[in-house]
Amino acid sequence: MSAVRALYAQASGSPIRAMLALAGQEGMISLAGGHPDPALLPAGWLRESLEGVTGKLQGRSLQYGATEGLAELREASAALLTQRGLAAKASELLITTGSQQAIDLLARVLIEPGESIAVESFNYPAALQAFRFAGARLIEVPTDAQGMDVDRLEAILQAERPRVLYVVPNFANPTGAVMPLARRLRLLELAAQYGVTLMEDDPYGELWFDQAPPPPLAQLNQQAGSPAQVAYMTSYSKVVAPALRLGVLLAPADILRAVVLAKQAADVHSGSLEQLTLAAMLGSNRLAPHLEVLRKAYAAKGAALADALHTHASELLEFDAPQGGMFVWARLRGDLPLLPAQDWVDFGLRHKVLVVPGAAFSISNAAQPWLRLSFANPTPAALQQGAERLGRGLLALASKPPTDIKSTHERTSA
Repeated sequence: MSAVRALYAQASGSPIRAMLALAGQEGMISLAGGHPDPALLPAGWLRESLEGVTGKLQGRSLQYGATEGLAELREASAALLTQRGLAAKASELLITTGSQQAIDLLARVLIEPGESIAVESFNYPAALQAFRFAGARLIEVPTDAQGMDVDRLEAILQAERPRVLYVVPNFANPTGAVMPLARRLRLLELAAQYGVTLMEDDPYGELWFDQAPPPPLAQLNQQAGSPAQVAYMTSYSKVVAPALRLGVLLAPADILRAVVLAKQAADVHSGSLEQLTLAAMLGSNRLAPHLEVLRKAYAAKGAALADALHTHASELLEFDAPQGGMFVWARLRGDLPLLPAQDWVDFGLRHKVLVVPGAAFSISNAAQPWLRLSFANPTPAALQQGAERLGRGLLALASKPPTDIKSTHERTSA
């Protein structure tokens, strides 16, 4: 008999990360992983900063550090959040090993096993996994093109009484939706009224194209002097480099203290060399121009994928052009069958183009009439070719008799 807890032994891994193993196959085009374009990762800037750090290393620099994070990075992060409009002091921040760790630690300290957490209909799979491992019961809140449907949320709060609500208001993964200001304000009202702690995840908020999104929930909450509790987290992976594996958590004092204790048990502290390097990078005042480069490049890529999809799959997919972030969220048109996740892997292998089905982002894992397509990593030429392969594959799928299709399911929608 296995000694592994059933919660882990019976859990399925991330379908997205499973697809990454296929992305390296010769001739494969991947629209699956939400990875930054390697050509846009600031290798020179990082290398210069790292050389400056290593040239000054002493024994003390290689010692254990504070769980909360190195003082210089916390100060730099506080300055960055202040630029975003948040009132943030270094003492109110925790440096985490990517924002994924912040999600995991918050789940541990905010949710008792068996308690419920409210999440959007389609969500970041690793967040759902962290909540399940914390023993939480997931409560689905319907979404639309503008993110969480706050008008339908109150009835859910009354009926289910979730203790926590997890939300990605800016260019959400996978939908790319941006929550309007009015919804944000109403969400804060409901959170205060029903005593729900908001976990605000903001990894993509700086990757806007033509117009910045509304202020973060945490900022609006501060400005209103609301009694709602908001734990705000962001990541340096999308705006600097994933290899640094660093993120920031801004949270009320009682939540922050509990998360610090949980982090002590998890890893003591995030890597000091990475923190020193990132602090040096942020201190060089090169982030703002780097963000301008990212916005311009990803806007062009998003437009390239949207144009290619219109050319090669307009009768098979419907979608909104991306306004930021890294994803196009496309709905299958007409009589296209709903396939389980493994069938989409087979589809990718057959047509040499990887996409992530909506089932990967749903609570139930049931087949959905949605595909997430990432434009961040491939070259413009690969995006064009990938859209062509996808359109050709969907057309072949649509023309198959029902008996030739491995699996079909009743349609569901957001």
